[in-house]
Parts: sequence; structure tokens; C-alpha cells
Amino acid sequence: MTSADQLRLASEFNPATRDQWRAMVDKVLRRSGVDVDSHDGPVEDLLASATYDGFAIRPLYTADDAAPDAGFPGLPPFTRGSRPDGTITTAMSPDFPGESSFTRGGRPDGAVATGWDVRQRHADPDVDITRRAVLADLENGVSSLWLVVGAAGLPVGALPDVLADVYVDLAPVTLDAGADFVAAADALLAVHDDKGVRAGEVLGNLGADPVGHRARTGETPDLDGAAALAARTGERYVNLRSVVVDALPYHEAGSSDGQELGAALATAVAYLRALTGAGLSVERAVRQLEFRFAATADQFGTIAKLRAARRLWARVAEVCGAPRAIAPLHAVTSSTMMTRRDPWNNMLRTTLACFAAGAGGADAVTVQPFDAAIGLPDGFARRIARNTHSILLEEARVAGVIDPAGGSWYVERHTDELAHAGWAVFQEIERAGGIVAALDSGLVEERIAAVRAARTARLDAGEEAITGVTVFPDRDEKPLARKPEPAVPAGGLPRVRYAEPFEAALEDRS
Repeated sequence: MTSADQLRLASEFNPATRDQWRAMVDKVLRRSGVDVDSHDGPVEDLLASATYDGFAIRPLYTADDAAPDAGFPGLPPFTRGSRPDGTITTAMSPDFPGESSFTRGGRPDGAVATGWDVRQRHADPDVDITRRAVLADLENGVSSLWLVVGAAGLPVGALPDVLADVYVDLAPVTLDAGADFVAAADALLAVHDDKGVRAGEVLGNLGADPVGHRARTGETPDLDGAAALAARTGERYVNLRSVVVDALPYHEAGSSDGQELGAALATAVAYLRALTGAGLSVERAVRQLEFRFAATADQFGTIAKLRAARRLWARVAEVCGAPRAIAPLHAVTSSTMMTRRDPWNNMLRTTLACFAAGAGGADAVTVQPFDAAIGLPDGFARRIARNTHSILLEEARVAGVIDPAGGSWYVERHTDELAHAGWAVFQEIERAGGIVAALDSGLVEERIAAVRAARTARLDAGEEAITGVTVFPDRDEKPLARKPEPAVPAGGLPRVRYAEPFEAALEDRS
């Protein structure tokens, strides 16, 4: 007997068929009072759920649900050629690859040895409070810092004080400075120089993201400034990135997963054009980029989105002449799903999102504290946020499996369908002249507004629920009070929390 025969599971049972399953579904639906006879089509369609990207999540997936070969982690099958001159055209090729292209992760060993990077965000403009909070985080499991500086956070000049006791060569810093990205980058690099950190040991990201700033504020993006920053720092600081491709402005405006992917891809291409125009090679330009996506309580949707993001970016980079480019992914638990009422439920939402980000292969994960929708988090909320990582990494060993969702018929099919949805959005933006032109014309806002309206309608109809707000609200709840967060620059895409109008209605009735 061969080893294959020995490992054949349930071989003593007759194989089940789809027709048998359909018959059982039919019986259960009829007992539940569903009018099956008036339905035109397979009975399982009655159990399917529509996504905001136009494809359906079906109740059953089998080996017949074909998806491209997922390949091996870190070793994608590159069967399509690169563009030999490395140029980045104004309209990317419409051909979408069937290959996995780093779908399963950029390293063969995944995050088994180290886990994901636990990255905590700090935006309190009070320098003393932030310095203490940073040290508490680093002493208790956080491995890198995300500092908001400028108008929405710390003063740029406060970076030396905040980082005075931080070993910045061991705890990399990612900046989020909006329009002040050049001044903030220079201040952070000066901190490294003052601490005697050698240029080759500087890690993190200088955080230039003029397109993301344009999406949030409507201000003209300084692409030339970002390109110049990358050009003057990239050669000396070889392990430091300078640009963030931030998809959060689109997610926070209410986008679908496919829209978030497509906008991120179009933004990355805009940065590639700017960086190569400033004299960087394609290979050097792609090494300057890091991607930031939202992780939600939709566990499988988040896993599929992150896997699709790697596949999409690998395809674009391959076409541009960088066939082994890997997309570093920073996942942030979603702001749109957070609630002010009954905020304790946010702990469960962020735990699901953190698990999904880790299972989806995020390189860095930020868990927003459960009180983030109320104001600046307190010490207890920050502790719970960082301990969420610790439980998943140290106790649940989530990072101990390489691409744990890989091979699932459902996840592989969902990843493939989401990748195609994101590619279609990317192509539409490129046909409109690129991400900046599509923002200026209102195309991006119009497309996202349609999805936002559809989701709001489902919440109004009770077809989607927000626990603690639209279902099972605590009408006698005593609200939490927090110090207000600095005003976030506005003027571009809206920022939504889906619970907000329902919370207002509850407060009006109380």
C-alpha cells in the first residue's frame, strides 16, 4: 500500500455529491418556510450573499471551483515576461495573470520565526504623554512605532524628545506627517544621526504619501517632493523606505475591498512614475514603497484582500521590470467598524481583524484601541490593543502556520475574484488619467459613494448588523469620556463610521 492510499481520508464512505447536498439544503429551506418552488435557479443561490464588488459568496465551495494555482510561499510561478525597457505606461496591460505572484507571501518561511511586526499608532500632541506611552508599548510587546506628526498629531520638532529613550535601530519608526512629510523625514533622520545609528541600519518608513493626503484633504499632491525625498535618501539609507501607499482614505470613505485594492494599485503606479522620473531605477523605486490596508471583522474578506494585494502588486511590478518585487503590507484594524456606544465590543472586532491580518500574511499589524472612536486612547485601551497581538502570536500561535488559509477552495476562489475586481477598478482609474486625475474628476468619490449608500441601506433594513448599536444595544449605558483626538485634515473624501447615525438615533431616544 502506498503512502497516498494510507492518507486517503474517509475512503470507507461513498463519495458525497453536490446533488445530495442540494437535496438536503432544499429540505431545510422548506422546513424554514422559504418558498423554494418560486426560485429560478440552483437552490444554493438562496443561501448566497452578494459582495459590494459584484460577485457572490456561495454557501459551498468544492474542488470544482477553479482558482489559479497558489504556488509556494515566496516562490511564485513567473511565466509572463517583463517589459524589457522597464517603462511605466499610462495604461497598464489589460492582461491579468493566472499565476499566484506572491499571493502566499513574500518569504518561504512566512512569519513563523518572528511573527508579524506589532506596530502601534501614536497621535497625542502632548509630548510627555506620548513619550511615556511609547516606552510602555515598547516594553510590553510592541516592535515598531507609527507616529502621527504635524497638524494631526505631534509637533515635528518634538520627535527628538519623544524618541529620546528609544533604540530606533531596534524599534523602527513609520511617520505619518501629511503635507509636512519632508520636514518630518529630516527630523527623524537627524534623530538617527544623533544616536549614532549607521545609515545601513536605519529601518522604518519616512511616510511620504501625497496622494493619500490629496484623498483626505483635496490639496494638490506634492509628488515631486516625495520623489525627491526618495531619491536623496534611497541610496544612503538602503533599508529605509520613504513612501506609503495608504489605502485607508478609500476604506474610511466606505469603499469595497476591490475599490480599496484598485485605488492602492493606482496610487503605487503614480509613485513609481514619479520616482523613476526622479532618476530611480524601477528596482530601487519599488523598494521605497509600503502598502497600508484596512483589516475588518470580515475575517475571510480581509485574508483574501491581503493575498490579492500581493498578487496584484507583483503583476504590476513584473510588467514594469521588477519581476521579484514584494509588497510589504501594513494592516490596520478598520475605523469604519468601530463604535462609540458599547465600545467594549470593539475588542472583539479588532481581535477578529488582527487574526485575519496575520492569517492573510500582513508584515505589520496595528490594532486600534477599543476607544479609538471616542478620542485619544487611555493606557488600558493601549494595553488591550497590544495584548491582542500577544495572545494571537504567543498563545494561539497564529503566525506558526505559513499561509494557513492557502488551499481552501473558498479562500482561493475569493482571492481570485477579489483580485480581478481590484484589477478592474485599477484599470478604470488608469483610463481616467491616473489616481490624481480620478480624484480630481470625482470618479473615485462617485464610485465609493455608491458602495457606501448600498451598505447604509442594508444597515437600515437590518440586513447587516452592528452589535451593541443596531442590535442588542445597552440603552442604560454610561458613555466613556476621552480626550479629543486632534482634528484630522479634511476637504477630500468623507470619513465614515457606519455606527454613527444609529448611535445618534439611540442618544436622541434616551
